[in-house]
Amino acid sequence: MAKPEKKNSKKDRGKRAARPKPRGRLVALDGTNGVLLRSEAERLARLCCGAADPAWSLWDASNTFYELRMVKARNLTPTPRALMLLYASDLLFRLRWEIEPTLKKGRNVVAAPYVESAMAFGVAAGLPKQWIEELFRFAPKPAASFRLKEKKKGKEKKKDGDGEPGFVEFFCASLARHYPGWETADVRREMLKYLKGLEELGRIHEFGDKAYHIKRALAPAGQPPLVSVFARR
Repeated sequence: MAKPEKKNSKKDRGKRAARPKPRGRLVALDGTNGVLLRSEAERLARLCCGAADPAWSLWDASNTFYELRMVKARNLTPTPRALMLLYASDLLFRLRWEIEPTLKKGRNVVAAPYVESAMAFGVAAGLPKQWIEELFRFAPKPAASFRLKEKKKGKEKKKDGDGEPGFVEFFCASLARHYPGWETADVRREMLKYLKGLEELGRIHEFGDKAYHIKRALAPAGQPPLVSVFARR
């Protein structure tokens, strides 16, 4: 004899009616100055967070490059290709342990830097673009991408001396110890050419001091724009 079907309780009906929490959106912030990327990530995160707490993920969360700065690693001779592989490894760590868990909670995350910064550096270093694209194929496409606006030279020098180096500064310094001609200014100039090319194609937008309205097309259907306006400093 079949057992009588149990009536659903109010608690069960409430669970069934509850919709899954919407996934957060990934925002990329790339640029040619690693130090400024670190400081500006929080500002962009606060503009993108909405009612939730701001969240951002920074380069070297895995401490890979911190270990390379230690005394034991000073005798190593890195190559541009090796540094790119380590960058990809660090980004994979960030995605697994910082970015993805936060997105699943419904919070937006700013990744600074993300893929395009590495692409720009790799191109500036003379690495094959196809190889770099294949290397970062694992990285999900962000909901919005921004290029950090370059600062005036006086302000840039002042901030470059604060705290630890960013990825651009670290990469150039590491390579310059073993290979002549690795000037940070020259690398930044080539990186900027690449990033501005993306901006002309509409794949990336400038992020700076001036107010900038974000296109509604950047937001998923049925959701408000990711950022309605950037407030002036």
